[in-house]
Amino acid sequence: MRALLLVLGVLAVAGGRAVEVKRPRGVSLSNRAFYEEPKPFTCLDGSRTIPFDRVNDDYCDCADGTDEPGTSACSNGKFHCTNAGFRPMYIPSSRVNDGVCDCCDTTDEYNSGAHCQNTCREMGKKEREELEQKAEMAREGMLMKQKFIEEAKKGREEKQARLQEMIEKRQNVQTDVDALKAKKEEVEKPEIEAKDAHKKAWEEKREAEQAALEKKRSQEAFTELDEDSDGTLSVQELLLHSELDKDGDGSLSDQEAQDILGGSESVDLATFQDTVWPQIREKYKSESEAASPPHIEEGSEPHPEIPHEEDTEDEGEDGGEEDEEEEDDADLDEDHKAPPSKVSVEETEMPPYDEATQQLIDAAEAARNEYEEASKALREIEDTIRSLEKEISLDFGAHGEFSYMYGQCYDLTTSEYIYRLCPFNRVTQKPKVGGSETNLGVWGNWAGPENDKFSAMKYDQGTGCWQGPSRSTLVKLYCGKETVVTSTSEPSRCEYLMEFYTPAACQHPTEALPSEDHDEL
Repeated sequence: MRALLLVLGVLAVAGGRAVEVKRPRGVSLSNRAFYEEPKPFTCLDGSRTIPFDRVNDDYCDCADGTDEPGTSACSNGKFHCTNAGFRPMYIPSSRVNDGVCDCCDTTDEYNSGAHCQNTCREMGKKEREELEQKAEMAREGMLMKQKFIEEAKKGREEKQARLQEMIEKRQNVQTDVDALKAKKEEVEKPEIEAKDAHKKAWEEKREAEQAALEKKRSQEAFTELDEDSDGTLSVQELLLHSELDKDGDGSLSDQEAQDILGGSESVDLATFQDTVWPQIREKYKSESEAASPPHIEEGSEPHPEIPHEEDTEDEGEDGGEEDEEEEDDADLDEDHKAPPSKVSVEETEMPPYDEATQQLIDAAEAARNEYEEASKALREIEDTIRSLEKEISLDFGAHGEFSYMYGQCYDLTTSEYIYRLCPFNRVTQKPKVGGSETNLGVWGNWAGPENDKFSAMKYDQGTGCWQGPSRSTLVKLYCGKETVVTSTSEPSRCEYLMEFYTPAACQHPTEALPSEDHDEL
């Protein structure tokens, strides 16, 4: 007989009775209707019809391999494992009788001589236990999730109420700020005027003092230049001062001297002060300056012509030379002209304000402080409003169940790095020993499939890789009783993957547990 029929005894749950369902080997119960002996068999792709005795005759007649579900004749055939007590499954027909047990009920190795043991009961038991644990976790997670949803609803209402309160408060504070600004500007006007007047008076006084000192110096210079003391300064007298050279040749010519005097042969004191002195004041050296010894800087060797201190001590107990110098100084002509002094008004700080001006300053400062305090309060209110608006606008899940994570961070420490996930903010990586933090992405959007949007988070626009793209992280969410990051990896260069467990990702258990005995799942 070319067609081999397999009678499968499948245990029914009720009464423990054995129910026989006749079907060809490797055919699932759902496809049994297509294999009815002795009717001719039509390939499931409809390509041809063959006598039923060609089913499972170890020869492939159908292009889709459906005539050989229980043999390995067709390369594209599929063998159905009933796997009573576990899960039914399909395997490629090429694995039938290949000496390897693929079906836990051993039905794929019916003619290979392989020593297989039926492990479906044990596998089913293990799977049921695992599924039961997952179901229990989902139930506990759902209880926590429901709590998160209730808290999220209450929190959202509170934040919306606070946002409205802050908006109203901002209007009131803005009114105060505007009033204080006007007050500040009002009291600052007399303050500025008084301070400007004080400064102007001080500057005018300094300028007057400087002018007086400059006039004195010019008079002293004129007196020194006027060698014959006739009240006029002539070209010949000016020629004695080569430092006034104009063309840089080291000497003062008659023409240069006359040019300095404005083309005149001589000038009086008034003309000197008005026109000559401004030209020569920077170059002019008095006789005392020209005759003074060079300045000896601290730490330098003394000039050879200047006696050392020890030399003066050797002059005798009476210090003879020093006495002679004092006598020479005493014999100086009393009419000798004193050298003009280079006078200037020393740079000094502006004197304190008078009492009336200080009162205006104090009043303005008080107004400024009031305005700054009110402005600071307004900025804080605006920051709060922006923060509340941002939080309210975020998508925290279908019922707000993920809102409890906002503002929180969760760490995962590996052998090399510390990874930190701050939901709705950013993901970072930092070496355990030294090194700076690397941004692996900032919050982008929910990235789960259309039917499960909230099962993944996308963080992008992180720190750029060397000659590569910006870093990004995909965070996959799973149901768990705790909120924790369990793993991280880098499947592709600069693209990271995190596994994140949270009660907010839990769903009501919908998958039925496999029964210990079944006809077919």
